[in-house]
Formats: sequence, C-alpha cells, structure tokens
Amino acid sequence: MVSKDHEGKTYPPFRLKPRRELVRKYWQSLGEHPDCALLPLTYLIFLRGAAQGVDLFSDLDIPREQALHGGQRYEWFAPVAMDDELEVSVHVDRVAEKASKAGPLWFADVSYEYRLVRNGAPARRALTPLVKRTPTRCAPRTSPRAPAGSIPRAPGRPAPPLPPSRSA
Repeated sequence: MVSKDHEGKTYPPFRLKPRRELVRKYWQSLGEHPDCALLPLTYLIFLRGAAQGVDLFSDLDIPREQALHGGQRYEWFAPVAMDDELEVSVHVDRVAEKASKAGPLWFADVSYEYRLVRNGAPARRALTPLVKRTPTRCAPRTSPRAPAGSIPRAPGRPAPPLPPSRSA
C-alpha cells in the first residue's frame, strides 16, 4: 500500500548505457538524422530502472491500471553521448494523500539522477509525479437510455417538430 513510509526511500544506484538502436529510432521519429552522436534530451525516460530492480509501481503498490502520470520535469546539466555510461540514483522525495469525491488519491514524487560514470558529473535529473487513484464503481443507471438519434428534452415537454421534408 502507498504510504508515507515510502517517503525518503533511496534505491541502490545502478549503471546503464544508451542503446544505439533505440536512439536511432528516437531521432528518426523526430525527423532528425539517425546517426547523431548525442542523445535526445528526453531519451533517458526510456532507461528506467525496472530491469535494474527499481520497480516503483510494485514497491509503491500502484497497479498500472490505477496509475496516472502526473507530469514530468527535467533538468539538464551536461550532454550525454552515445558511448557514455550513466549511474542512476532513484529517490522517493514525497508521498502525500489527498481526498477526492471518488476516494483517496496518492501522490508520489520520484526523482531520477543521472551521473556520467567517466567523471561523476551530473548529466540529467528527472522528476516524475506518480498518482494512484482508487478505483470507483459506477453508479447504477436509474433511467433507461434514450434511443439512438433521439433528441433529449426536459421531462413533460413535447418533442420539437421535425423539419419539413425536402422534395427533389
């Protein structure tokens, strides 16, 4: 269950390298030359840590069907080249619960810090707000559906007249 206990959790750092084929596809999708030596600014979103043991959705008990993406914010410090290796640190900065008409909403602000292994310099930081909504049950329908193509009207009012037919 999402709780304030997750706030402040830091995952063990892990290392990764960009994947050339994904970078080429990314550049091509932007209409750019696919052999650019630098990574696109937002490419690192693809290098999340689920394969490295950082599975935030499981750890925070946020089933994917209940997850909402609360946005994305980036800070860029240095260019990242295709051959750079990165060390990634993941930290749960804040966890908050808010009440809504549909039930509680949980917010978890997670930061990813990417550092260049060759010199330890910061390269990027990404802030990701994750939102868990509580599933709601739909209220049962109290009135039958109107037939397809019908014109809705207030109760007790006659239907509007049909327009005159046009003859050819």
